[in-house]
Amino acid sequence: MEEKIFDQEIKNALLKATDTSVNLKNDIWKGIESQLEYYESQKEVRTIKRSKVRSMFTALTLTVAALGIVFFTSTNAGRAAVAKIKEILVPEKVIVQDIEGQKEDTKVNLNEGPGYVIYIDEEMYQVVKEDGKDRIVPKFKPDNNLPEVYMEIQRVANKSPQRMAAQLETELKSSFETVENYGVVNDPIESISLHARSGLKPDSTIVKYYLVDDKHGGTFVIKQQYFLEAAEGHGARFYHMLKEFKIINSQE
Repeated sequence: MEEKIFDQEIKNALLKATDTSVNLKNDIWKGIESQLEYYESQKEVRTIKRSKVRSMFTALTLTVAALGIVFFTSTNAGRAAVAKIKEILVPEKVIVQDIEGQKEDTKVNLNEGPGYVIYIDEEMYQVVKEDGKDRIVPKFKPDNNLPEVYMEIQRVANKSPQRMAAQLETELKSSFETVENYGVVNDPIESISLHARSGLKPDSTIVKYYLVDDKHGGTFVIKQQYFLEAAEGHGARFYHMLKEFKIINSQE
């Protein structure tokens, strides 16, 4: 039970860390691990109360918190913490996607936006930043006669997900044949979800919104657009990328 609480505190601290923590280098990890080796050789084992651990993680940046693990926890706990930090913040990793009914191992790379991070399949997609929006677009674009394909992330201040949902639902109903408000969902991310489609033809446009509370009175507005025939391709890839979306700084 203690280990689970400790693990959760580590994860919470990581997700609240400063933006610069995403750029941690391998030499930091080597330094941490060398310190772990030293403390293991000295047989020094120290414990700390959970309240102090919580205070340490909320007060320090990720780098200092990671070093704090070395000095203020046991060797085993320190090693476990380093492993968890690496797992969450690795610059690239492999995820398993279900694409058109087939399991696919895909390498994804860590990308940073204003207040969030997300892992992107950089072999197939690139990020275009424009007018305060980060748009993930295919490197190989569909035919010009087909609807544009993208996943767009924008942070809107001072508007809650509920307010955004009401506004966007009205806009969608003026343009789309079918509009559905799914309310609060947990998959692929905790959010308010809206779905719209223009019809049932292969080239019919599909739009999905995921409205994520930024915990600071605003909303991350995540919009996916593709066409019906691409639902099991681009649609599935956007789904898996969005599962990797994390808020790293809820403050402006």
